[in-house]
Amino acid sequence: MLYHSWHDLPYTKIFACDFEFYGDDADLKIPVCLAIRELRSGKIYRYWQDELLTMKEAPFSTGPEVLWTAYYSSAEWGIFHQLGWKIPERIFDCYTEFSCETNGQELLGGRSLLNALDYFKCETSLGEEKTRMRDLILTGGPWTKEQQLEILDYCQSDVDALAQLFPRMVKTWIMDEQRLGHALLRGRYMAAVSKIEQNGTPVDIELLRKLQDNWEKIKLGLITEVDKEYCIYEDGHFKVAKFENYLTTQSIPWPRLQSGSLKLDRDTFKEQQRAYPQLKSLYDLRVTLDEMKLNRLAVGKDGRNRVMLSPFRSKTGRNQPSTSRFIFGPSTWLRGLIKPTVGNSVAYIDWKSQEIAVAAAKSGDDVMWHAYSSGDPYMAFAIQSGLAPANATKLTHKSVRDRCKVIVLGVQYGMTAVGMARGSGLLEAEAQDLIRRHHETYKVFWQWAEGNASAALFGLPLQTCFGWKIQAGLGTDPKERTFLNWPMQANAAEMLRLACCMATEAGLKICAPIHDALLLEAPTDRILEHIKCLEAIMRAASEAVLGEGKFCGVDIQVVNYPDRYQDERGAEMWALVMDLLERC
Repeated sequence: MLYHSWHDLPYTKIFACDFEFYGDDADLKIPVCLAIRELRSGKIYRYWQDELLTMKEAPFSTGPEVLWTAYYSSAEWGIFHQLGWKIPERIFDCYTEFSCETNGQELLGGRSLLNALDYFKCETSLGEEKTRMRDLILTGGPWTKEQQLEILDYCQSDVDALAQLFPRMVKTWIMDEQRLGHALLRGRYMAAVSKIEQNGTPVDIELLRKLQDNWEKIKLGLITEVDKEYCIYEDGHFKVAKFENYLTTQSIPWPRLQSGSLKLDRDTFKEQQRAYPQLKSLYDLRVTLDEMKLNRLAVGKDGRNRVMLSPFRSKTGRNQPSTSRFIFGPSTWLRGLIKPTVGNSVAYIDWKSQEIAVAAAKSGDDVMWHAYSSGDPYMAFAIQSGLAPANATKLTHKSVRDRCKVIVLGVQYGMTAVGMARGSGLLEAEAQDLIRRHHETYKVFWQWAEGNASAALFGLPLQTCFGWKIQAGLGTDPKERTFLNWPMQANAAEMLRLACCMATEAGLKICAPIHDALLLEAPTDRILEHIKCLEAIMRAASEAVLGEGKFCGVDIQVVNYPDRYQDERGAEMWALVMDLLERC
């Protein structure tokens, strides 16, 4: 259906809303006030803290006949949850739509409300006293009557700004019913995010405090234990000259900067330790020492790790929570702190080879889909490309499978033969041969992938199944590699978002989304029932993205109290840290 104006949208009311609140980052926020503006009539409604805390439901309908809009609305819906109000069923989030509209462009002011207003040529004086007012609100009161009025005026200024922004944003949307539907789906996800952020992840807070209290001693102990093999550290500091000497004696080639200095960033170390496994302990040590700031991990008074998930922040639309504050952000060994509370369990449920499934389904490459649906896409590629016989398995042809895994995982991201060789221990000629075989085996996929990349490099937009898009902006320097992997990651992100919506709406307690996985929490006597429900939801979400008859299977790891979650990639470092802690 086409609408001539935003006034014609099929809603009885269109409300813009904004809360002011305060509180520690990892704890549930305390509402201060609420401003609501009905956009057609322009009528304003303002509510102070004491009134809000007595209201058993939202002051206006949250049913499907009403549209609610806000900017970065997960904050608003989080307060709805705390007040016990029903979340609106129809949400248009101006932040998500501004992000979608400008994805791929370089925005000097980021994606703030002020920048959105400027982008859509709205008149506003919103930023003049923003810092002073935020500081006043964050004091937590008490506030004088004059200050309360100031805060209410400040809160209202945001909904007044939305009254300008919303009509300008939807001016083109109203001609495209599908685009409106996609916007509402993104708004629906912001509601799911609000619930997940409120839930948080259970953390062994007693053990965390012990680690924090003894961290300086543990770090010195880690250096002493791990550096025995390398002799690179001196007085607790990494010495580049000693590392160069170690590389020379071990005949390990190492990438260098244009200046000639060794490249010592995390990604380079990550690739090198894959190619030379003897470097793994050193890599783990560097990640732990450089990135582990235990006092920054966001844990509330109730022992829950809560962070802003920062949805739609990446170009692919994935969440980008703080890597130092999110339990799944730092080194993998730290995930051992995840521990269900008494009587509860957690389950880590991840899609199997999700991005390979997306690549096969969205490109329409039946040969690649056959490889994925075999259950072992790496072995299937080895067989399909003639590197292994038809009856080969990962037990009979492990080395061939390992080589093929490197290619299958890396090639669709535009990795070169040089990069794959360096990151896997393959000879460059071997990597080139495997890349050639991948192109020949999956011709349909490569025609689709390279067509997408070419279109994007010419400035044409790419778009996911649910309308998240990217378009290289003027003045940017786009790289082909970005656009080769974007359709896989961005459609995989759609799958995760839909699963989060369905799961939270079904009443499941999702603690965290992690790229291709969800962390579920439930009472131990009901965990299997909840897992079965989430498994069905994740299958349905994958089919919605991949197409009818195609879906991703899942892997499930269950942890019951008093056990703790453990990522096998960090098990060795966790054991060493625990041993050092016992000695403190």
